[in-house]
Amino acid sequence: MRRLALVALAWSTLTLAGGRARVGGTLEVAAVVKTAHADPLLADTPLEATLSQLTKLPPCRLGELSRPSPRVVRLAVRAAVTPAEVVRSTLRVKETPSPYRALLAPLLSAREAGPALVDFELDGPAPDFEQVLCHPVLAVGPSFFASMSDRLVTNADPALPRAWLDGLSIRATDARTAERLVAQRKAQVLLGGALGEGAMLYATYLVAHPRLGPAFAQALEASVDRPGLTRFFVRPPARPLSTLIPPGSDGQKKGTLVDVAWPAPARPAPLATPMELTLLYDAGLDEQRAVAERLQVKLGALGYRLKLEALARRQLRERLAAGPDLALVGLLMPPQPGPALSLALALGNAPARLSELDALTEPARAEAVAERASRPLPNLFPLYVQGLGVTAARDVQRLTRDAFGLPRLDDVFLAVE
Repeated sequence: MRRLALVALAWSTLTLAGGRARVGGTLEVAAVVKTAHADPLLADTPLEATLSQLTKLPPCRLGELSRPSPRVVRLAVRAAVTPAEVVRSTLRVKETPSPYRALLAPLLSAREAGPALVDFELDGPAPDFEQVLCHPVLAVGPSFFASMSDRLVTNADPALPRAWLDGLSIRATDARTAERLVAQRKAQVLLGGALGEGAMLYATYLVAHPRLGPAFAQALEASVDRPGLTRFFVRPPARPLSTLIPPGSDGQKKGTLVDVAWPAPARPAPLATPMELTLLYDAGLDEQRAVAERLQVKLGALGYRLKLEALARRQLRERLAAGPDLALVGLLMPPQPGPALSLALALGNAPARLSELDALTEPARAEAVAERASRPLPNLFPLYVQGLGVTAARDVQRLTRDAFGLPRLDDVFLAVE
């Protein structure tokens, strides 16, 4: 069993309503996770992003954001990172052949504007850009974290208030062991369980090569039962996804985006000549293997003979850029419908820049995004969306979630038992 030890610094003095906070202590966390990617662009499942943000923070959490002009977003950096590090990290995402670069489509340039300032120049108003800067894939490693063997220790600034937690210990394990650790009070927080879903924004799609055309789209939609697929083959918390972006975003709260299943087409006759195709999937995600095997059975009956190929996530992203026959791809979608739609369109190789929508005011903009998200793409098939199950013992206080549904473990402190 792997054991990862991490130390996180709480940046604010916290008080416990109805009780007294215990200064110090180590938070024991059991995490149902197989991999721990160091690259934020790859650590994009909800659980991996949660662990990544213990040592790396997205730009919106590194300081104060403002708009000195309508097309410039300014970050006043307060954390122990340099503006140059923020610029390099941002431009890396924009220049990497990854679907996530669509999030930065409005960005013209990122530059140092002073000793602790970064200016992001935009090609238009881009009203969601400040929220985009909260996406975990843009995270930057604060330099006050120094690695010592398998332990990360903070070089704490004496001017900051003392952290409530002395340390945070992560035990990576399987679901059954994690649940047993919590039941035996050997762990205080369980990450990756079936309960406590939060926002569901980790969406999984089947991407098809455009050459497969409408015939394949009809075969897939006629043979795949999304609710059944999600219920029996996907680890909860999860639900089927039939629109391009998850309805668990701000759009749903306004009543503008509803996940209504697209009408299933008539079941086509099997192909006269069977077609051999390769389906790529993420080797680190057990549910993708199960879903790939189910698709293999369902589409095989219609003449599409699928060869399954499991790849490490980095290899999967590289092969995705080359245009494979079929690929299962999971992405952490932004909670804002506009950026989420841009990301989905980019994954489907459709024009992703939605500058014409930026000129609209609410609620017209939200309605336009919802209408576009309800229209299918010919080679992109949303399948299901997942959240992160989190449960905690009673003595764990201030365990909150961000807009992505990720727990803020750096805010946690322990109550007196």
